[in-house]
Amino acid sequence: MFITRIYFTPDSSFYNIRGGLTFIFLLFVIAAALFCIRDNYFTNLFVLCFLTNYNDYIQLLAKIFNIVWKNRIGFFNPSADYAITIVLLELAAFPFLFWFMQKIIKPVIEQTSAMRAWRYLWIIPISFYCIFRIGLFPTFSDACLVWHNSLFLLPVAWIIGTIMTYYIVMRTLLESFTNSRLQSQLSVMDLQIELQKEQYEQLQKNIESTRAARHDLRHNLLALKGYADQRDTDGLLRYINHYLKILDTDEVTSFCENYAVDTILRHYYLLAHKSGIEAGITVNLPKELPVTEMDTCVVLGNLLENALEACLLQTRLHRFIHVSIGIAGKRMVAINVKNSYENEIRQEKGKFYSTKRAGEGIGLTSVRHIAEKHQGFAHFDYADHIFKVSVLLMPDSKSK
Repeated sequence: MFITRIYFTPDSSFYNIRGGLTFIFLLFVIAAALFCIRDNYFTNLFVLCFLTNYNDYIQLLAKIFNIVWKNRIGFFNPSADYAITIVLLELAAFPFLFWFMQKIIKPVIEQTSAMRAWRYLWIIPISFYCIFRIGLFPTFSDACLVWHNSLFLLPVAWIIGTIMTYYIVMRTLLESFTNSRLQSQLSVMDLQIELQKEQYEQLQKNIESTRAARHDLRHNLLALKGYADQRDTDGLLRYINHYLKILDTDEVTSFCENYAVDTILRHYYLLAHKSGIEAGITVNLPKELPVTEMDTCVVLGNLLENALEACLLQTRLHRFIHVSIGIAGKRMVAINVKNSYENEIRQEKGKFYSTKRAGEGIGLTSVRHIAEKHQGFAHFDYADHIFKVSVLLMPDSKSK
């Protein structure tokens, strides 16, 4: 931002290159924004507009200091003192700008860039820019302006008010994203509760079936004895096979020792089986997970839900879901999900966007966030009508 201030000095040679310096400044700001915030166009536009507002803050403060100290008024009659004042203010305010960008804006963008709200948030800094140029700019450019201390309140209130607005917007956006994540976790918990109810009902049915089977056991044994006495081997085998079919149920055997993960796997396995989707699940997990159980279930639930939805939309290709979960290294949880998919894929810069809403799918966004939270990664790939997801979760530091 220092470069643009050079042309405010009274030397006419600087006025000749004013347009060129402005262009260089814009290129510098754009390059800096793209380097710091490598995301979609709307977030970059928001950052650029915010930096423009910051530029206005510096101009406003420099003009006030010039009015107070040197009694020189008017943006269109600049001096070397004005340029020096701007340079000093830039240096003094840079630590705050760096802190605000790194600690407030950048973390929010990294977590919420897929949210639809970013399509409209850039309007806020643009509005601030217009208000500044239409309202404050002419006021402090008036050559007839007589300075008094009360005039100092307006620019200070403007700067503090706009910065607080940015802070509140960022906090609100982050809390909205956090609430969405919590809602996803609550959905998983509700699913687990429903599955527990289903398992309890199934257990009651199995108990009743066992009682009925024990009651009929005597009659079945008598029938088997009759076939054996008559040496009717074929009849004996037919009776046994028929009896085994009666005892056979749709109950799925346990996939792993961890109850929460096993519940999620059993649920989606049954849904896939009932829909005629091939489901292959390989799990090697201990009863106690090295990673937070809730986070593991949220990741697994989101991935399996997306995979099931993708298969249900298929009409031509063979439908399948293959899941592999295990311990990588000593304490890392590795989750791999592969499923068939034949519809349109919306992909941009390594991100897969939802076909049901604008932006990246909420489920995939949640998976990315949880992976980053556990110092791991989430990799998504699509080729030859096969969608693959690989997630690695590191153990919490407290659990090491």
